[in-house]
Amino acid sequence: MDDDDAMEESSGGKLLKDCFLRPNGLVKASEFVRLITDALNSLGFNGIATDLEKQSRIPLHSPAAKQFLQLVKNREWEQSIDSLKFLDELPDDHDDKAVRLLLLEQKYFQFLNKGQLPEALKTIREEIQPLGLEIRLLHKLASKMLKPDDSGEDDDDKEVVRKKLQKLLPLGVIVPERRLEYLLENDLWRQRINCDFHNVPDSDLSLFSYHYCDRQKIPSETLQVLSEHRDEVWFLAFSHDGKYLASSSKDKTAILWEMDEDGKFREKHKLVGHEKPVVAVLWSPDDQQVITCGENEVIKRWDAAVSGQCVQTYGNVGVGSVSCGWFHDGSGIIGAMEDRRIYLWSLDGTEMEHEQEQRAQKMSDVAMTTSSDGKWIVSVGKEQHEISLFSRETRAERVIQLPEGNVITSFSLSRDSRLLLIDLISEEIQLWCIAGELPFKVQWFKGHKRTRSVIRSCFGGYDENFIASGSEDSQVYIWHKGLRPYRVLGGHSGAVNCVSWNPANIHMLASGSDDRTIRIWGLAKNSRK
Repeated sequence: MDDDDAMEESSGGKLLKDCFLRPNGLVKASEFVRLITDALNSLGFNGIATDLEKQSRIPLHSPAAKQFLQLVKNREWEQSIDSLKFLDELPDDHDDKAVRLLLLEQKYFQFLNKGQLPEALKTIREEIQPLGLEIRLLHKLASKMLKPDDSGEDDDDKEVVRKKLQKLLPLGVIVPERRLEYLLENDLWRQRINCDFHNVPDSDLSLFSYHYCDRQKIPSETLQVLSEHRDEVWFLAFSHDGKYLASSSKDKTAILWEMDEDGKFREKHKLVGHEKPVVAVLWSPDDQQVITCGENEVIKRWDAAVSGQCVQTYGNVGVGSVSCGWFHDGSGIIGAMEDRRIYLWSLDGTEMEHEQEQRAQKMSDVAMTTSSDGKWIVSVGKEQHEISLFSRETRAERVIQLPEGNVITSFSLSRDSRLLLIDLISEEIQLWCIAGELPFKVQWFKGHKRTRSVIRSCFGGYDENFIASGSEDSQVYIWHKGLRPYRVLGGHSGAVNCVSWNPANIHMLASGSDDRTIRIWGLAKNSRK
C-alpha cells in the first residue's frame, strides 16, 4: 500500500496501522504520525496536533498511557503505580518491577523533601525493600535521610524520570519528546560531518536537500590587494569581531584596517613609533586595543578604537622583545624577551612576578591560553624542539618534546586553546591537542616551502577545521583533513610570511608577503550567493 492509498483508507475510517512509508518502506506510518503530533505540540500547535490525532485515528499516547504520564507529572506516585496495570501496551510477561521501583524512589524523595521522615522510612521498609533491591542500594537510599537533597522537585527531574520510564517500558509506550526534531537535526549533523570541504554557516543547511560543499566554498579568489606597507609584511591578525585587520611590517610600522560596508578594507590607523621592524601585532580580547612587538625592541600598547596612539610601553632596559601576547582577559601583557625569559606586566607597566626558568635558546613565540582562567602560558621550551605549557596556578610544566632537529619556528593556538599548530623548520606543520593531561599529536601537514623565513600558519574556516599557511614559493596553502594541501592560492610575488582567517567570516582569508602587499581572499564569483 502506498502513501496515498494509506491516507485514503484513513479518511475512510481505517487506521494507518501496519502501513509503511516510501521510498524504502522502512518508516512505520503510525510512528511517523505520532512523531509529527509530538512535534506540533512542542511548537505550540496543540489544536492542529489534536486534529491530526482525530483524522489519522492514531493517538500520540493511548488513553491509559496518557493518564499514567499525567499522574507521573503530578507526582501522584501511588496512583501512577496502580495505573500500570491498565497499560494495554505491556505484554503479559512484562516485569514492571523496575518501573515500580523508580516511582517508589520518587515517592520516597518527595517525603524527604517535605520533611516527612516516618513516611519516607515506611516507603523503604514496606514498599521498596520487598521488591528485592540490593542491600547496598537500600543503604544508599536510607543515607539520604541524613543529607536530603532536592531530588524530584524541579522540571529537570521530571524530564529525567520521563526518560528513565521510556527506557524501562516497552518501545512506543511513551513517545520521546521532540524525537522528530532530534532525528532531523542528527541527519543534518551527519551530512555536515561527511562533507569533505564543509565551510558554510549552519544557517545554510536545509532539510530540503542533501548537503555537500565543493572546493568553491574555500577562499580562492583575490578580492583586494592592500599595498600601503613599504617593506615585507610579517604578521596579520583579524580582530575577534572580524571587522578589522591588523598588519605589521619590516617597515617599522603596523597598520589597522577597517572593513567598510562593501567589505573592502581601508586604512584606519598607522601605528608609528617603533625603531625596528614590527614582528607581531595582536588584538585585545575586546578589540579596543592592540599590542605590537618590535624586533629585539620594546612592546607597545595602542588605542585601536579612537586615536591610534601609543598608551604604554613594556620592556626592560637593554632587553629587547621577541614575541608578545595578551592575558586571557586583557588585564595584562606577556612578553618573550631577548634574554630568553618570559615577563608579565599589568597594563600600567608594573612587572609581575613570574617563576618560569630561563630558556637555553631564544624563544620565537609566546601566548596565554584563552580559557576563563588563562591557566597556561605556552612558549617554545628550554630547547628549540620543545613546547612548554606552564601552569600559572601550580607552577607545574608540561612539555611537548619533538625529536631533535625538529626546530620550532612559530606556533598558534585555536580560539578555544584546545589545539596547537606547531610550525617546524623541516617544512612540516604539526597539530597537537593540549586540552587533556597528556598532549598528543593529532595530525601533520606538508606541502609548503620553507628554507629561511619564519612562516606562520593559522586555524580557520568552519569550526576552525581548516589549516592555512604561508610559503616561500609565494603561495598560500590550505589543508582540511588530509596530509596534502588541496587548495594552493597563487598571486603574491614574494614569500608569504603569514596568514589570518577571519573568525567572523569563514569565507575570508588574508595573507601577507615579502612583496609588501596583503591579499584578501574570498569565494570565487561563481560560488557566491
